[in-house]
Amino acid sequence: MTTVFPLGFPPATTFYLVLMMGTLVLHMVFMHYVLAGTAYLACGRFMGPKRCAVCGWQAILIDWLPFATGLAITAGVAPLLFVQILYQRAFYSSNLLLSHRWIAILPVLIVCFYLLYLQKSAWITRRAWFWRIPVAAAAFAGFAFIAYSWTENHLLSLDEEVWPELYAAGSLHYTTAGLLSRLGVWFFAAFVTLAVELAWQGRLLGMELVQPPPGSTTVMGLSAVRRLALTASSGGLGVIGCGVAYASTLPADTRGLLGGPFAGPWLWVAVLGLGLQLACWGWVAVRDRLPLPLLLVMTAGWLLSLIAGVVVREALRVISVDMPTLAAAHEEAATIGGLPAFLLFAAANAVAIGWCIRTAAKAT
Repeated sequence: MTTVFPLGFPPATTFYLVLMMGTLVLHMVFMHYVLAGTAYLACGRFMGPKRCAVCGWQAILIDWLPFATGLAITAGVAPLLFVQILYQRAFYSSNLLLSHRWIAILPVLIVCFYLLYLQKSAWITRRAWFWRIPVAAAAFAGFAFIAYSWTENHLLSLDEEVWPELYAAGSLHYTTAGLLSRLGVWFFAAFVTLAVELAWQGRLLGMELVQPPPGSTTVMGLSAVRRLALTASSGGLGVIGCGVAYASTLPADTRGLLGGPFAGPWLWVAVLGLGLQLACWGWVAVRDRLPLPLLLVMTAGWLLSLIAGVVVREALRVISVDMPTLAAAHEEAATIGGLPAFLLFAAANAVAIGWCIRTAAKAT
């Protein structure tokens, strides 16, 4: 594999790879907000009512998390469909092997969805503050379970050698050396995304981000922008640490392909994008303000690192499966109509979502 990924494959394979990665990036924009946002709220509830009352980020998250969850679910449909076209046997086999444990993500997701609405309901505002803690913790625990399950399923789909043993044992649980570190990469990356998204939301909702705030708006001695800087910096350092740990679990030949011409350029783009963000957030932490030009720069770095990270993720999967064998199925799928309908409904959904956001923003 000497050609930069995803080039060098038959046209149909490249086409579906690009579609799958592009739609996965969109899904992660919303999914990161939900995963990190529920974690942020779960921790924030322990600060008590007075501190939470002045934390604008928690108020934004309570209002927007249910809507963001709906966006994450909607945006997740397309990559889920494309991954079935691309990997077929590997994806279906892991689903069947995990069986009920895998399907459990659906009821858990439904419960989490309702918990997010419960957090912003009038019912809970009439209750003692204590009840906000288990509700927020349960919502985060549910989304963390879903994230763990997707990581487990993904890695099992690439480990064909263990399938007979897992099936014979009747086990519904799969563990491997890189599972937690790989999960950690995407978990901590969610906080980097959350910080950028909250910064834009705060700016659009009129929060003061371009000059040091009055002391009354600080929480535990940290202003709003410094809390974002702490969130993003902690997430970025977590990505680096877990990324190194995960790389150490990969076979030597896989690491060679990852650092070579096949995926190496994308890996460097991801590293540079993350480094740019950390530098910007460091400036924010020192100056205690977040001007628009700096926000634009860190947003560019975030998009670069997110897109490149998704490409590297997919390159690792492609290395582990027999893509030449699957190429014929990709060619056959490409001859089946449906792309115009997909593009039409994608555009219609984008318009509907944009209208919902604009309507909610006006009402706010």
